[in-house]
Amino acid sequence: MTVEKQTFCRICEPYCPMLAEIDGSGKVTKLKPNPDHPCQGTPCNKGLSFLEVHNDPDRLNYPLKRKNPRTEDKGDFERISWKQSFAEIGEKFRDIRDRHGADSIAVVVGNPIGFNARLFMLLAKFIGDLGSKMVFNALTQDLSNKSYGAGLIYGSPSMWMAPDLYNTDYLLCIGSNPKVSHWTLISVPNDNGDTLKRIKQRGDKVRFVNPRKIESSTEETGDTLLIRPGTDAYFLAAVLHEIFRKNKIHAACVAEYGKNIDGLRSFVADFSPEKVSPVVGVAAETIRQVADELTLAKSAAVYTATGVNQSRQGLITYWLAEMLNFVTGNLGREGGVYKPNGFCSMDPPLPETEIAVNTSLGTFYHGHNYNGLPTTILPDLINNGDIKAMIIITGNPLNSLPGEDRLRQAFEKLDCMVALDIYRTDTVELCDYVLPGTDWLERQDINMFGNGIQLRPYVQYTDAMVKAAAERKDDWWVMANLGVELNPDSPLKEELNENGFVFINQLLAESDLSIAKLAAMPFHTKMIEPDKKASTLDKCLMHKDKKINCCPEIFSTSGLLDRCHAIFEELLAEDKNSLKLVSMRTIHMHNGWLANMPMLRKGILSANPLNISPADAVKYNLYDGDPVKAYNKYGAVETVVLINEELPEGAVALTHGFGHGKAYSLKVASAKPGVNYNKLAPTGLDAFEPLSYMCWLSAIPINIEKIQP
Repeated sequence: MTVEKQTFCRICEPYCPMLAEIDGSGKVTKLKPNPDHPCQGTPCNKGLSFLEVHNDPDRLNYPLKRKNPRTEDKGDFERISWKQSFAEIGEKFRDIRDRHGADSIAVVVGNPIGFNARLFMLLAKFIGDLGSKMVFNALTQDLSNKSYGAGLIYGSPSMWMAPDLYNTDYLLCIGSNPKVSHWTLISVPNDNGDTLKRIKQRGDKVRFVNPRKIESSTEETGDTLLIRPGTDAYFLAAVLHEIFRKNKIHAACVAEYGKNIDGLRSFVADFSPEKVSPVVGVAAETIRQVADELTLAKSAAVYTATGVNQSRQGLITYWLAEMLNFVTGNLGREGGVYKPNGFCSMDPPLPETEIAVNTSLGTFYHGHNYNGLPTTILPDLINNGDIKAMIIITGNPLNSLPGEDRLRQAFEKLDCMVALDIYRTDTVELCDYVLPGTDWLERQDINMFGNGIQLRPYVQYTDAMVKAAAERKDDWWVMANLGVELNPDSPLKEELNENGFVFINQLLAESDLSIAKLAAMPFHTKMIEPDKKASTLDKCLMHKDKKINCCPEIFSTSGLLDRCHAIFEELLAEDKNSLKLVSMRTIHMHNGWLANMPMLRKGILSANPLNISPADAVKYNLYDGDPVKAYNKYGAVETVVLINEELPEGAVALTHGFGHGKAYSLKVASAKPGVNYNKLAPTGLDAFEPLSYMCWLSAIPINIEKIQP
């Protein structure tokens, strides 16, 4: 007999509600939408296809120990017990910690942790048990500019504003492709683009700003304003320049809530529309038109996402976008941008001091206790002897961080390398110990990461749909046991006794909720009454002086503003025939998670082709399917060409998350690995943005040449 159970997807921010059909043997046979769920979200092809991951015969099932040296790409593993793995890892880590200090053990955390509530909430306690400050995470590949910037501007690193998509009269959407990515750092119920369509249907306007015409941009939504890759900061500065020139700022709001406005005014004064136009590739009159649209709209929202976060100046771009929302009076306005409430308080104030980490490369800081260290220096820290061991938690740095070849060579030097994952990825293949986790159909969960970023606030609980197969264990349980092994007095002991929900239940209690109460509710869901938008102006004032910092002093003292000016001159002087590489989201991949799914590994897309414009195809004498080499001073890849009419001349695109050529146990991914975008990304001390530590992963200069037969 088949039964249906309520659950939800955990691939990206919408946490779309789903129904799992389960047969009499307890096996999930189908995943489908849950149209009656009050959040009204609909899962996309990725979530609905997740059974290909869940049932994948290449999944990890047992703890493994490597028998051969890490200098050999392919691991020779033996199966061991959980007890043996915890004991041996604990012994090795304690020995390394005793001999070299706690900071000699690095923790590298991947993106999936954000969609695994207990693992996400208990990570800090595990790091405390280890005692290391050498922590690296996925934020520096996608959004550390926003968390660091929010701390400087508003006084809390999690004070992320959301566009009021359901009421706005004007949306300026920069570096985002929501039809494919389903938004970033905001949680919007997926409705196949209807939210954007409704803006235009009610007579209002959407402008996309992107280096290519994106899938989200249609006659039903809005046009794409094509911009040269990596120049968004100057576009936004010029829009602000025009607003200040015409004195169109919301003076009363700025006077009451802002400080250091003269610093902002002085900075953008150097970037008139006429001056930036040759760099950004947008006509000066168009920039002025955007400024007029923003100030004339009854309400407006400026939203930036991953495309600009990764483009060398993510912090500057985020700052200028937030200032556009603020000085136009759209912060806390219906239809503007606001801070959604959630089921608990998760917005810590800015700490008095940052955590300093002294290394052979200098002193680095954990950005406002939230971001990790710059991942581009990871191979140097290993080569210099700072890092002797590493634990990778749900991450695949060889495919997700810049410089795969340098990382691989550095990993060979580690004394011990441990991974917690569901697959033997390229990174896991090199590890000494491999610990098999559960997927999201095999564990209890709540939509924790959605708290405080949902346009329709709610909290949902899900049971495990099925019992974990073989000897797979929940990731939080694995991490908690390792924590206790490293620290006999670990606070994780209490979590182990209470199924990992102690801390989460404490947070739920703020709304008179608990896991047990949620489990008893219809849809296992509690809808949260949203705060009024105007309350944002009280909630976001977390500096001691209760002001919004319009131009943080550290921007000048750190040299960040001078760097911005220098990059402008560099861009102004560069050859306009040069090529810039951007990352292209597709429905066939998600950060490398879905690399072993047969359904998504079909046709030319499985090769991760280099997308080029028709004009560049003519210039380089290239046709669809031609073999091509893409290269720069950082690395090279060889793939095939795909001519893409959505790209303008000078912009080329690859998709992130491919290149699993040495994940030998992943039969689908290794047979059709595609090329690793990040082989073309810079590494080292000059490869990240100061302060935010964001990797430079987009708008990278490259060369291409046809591979002759």
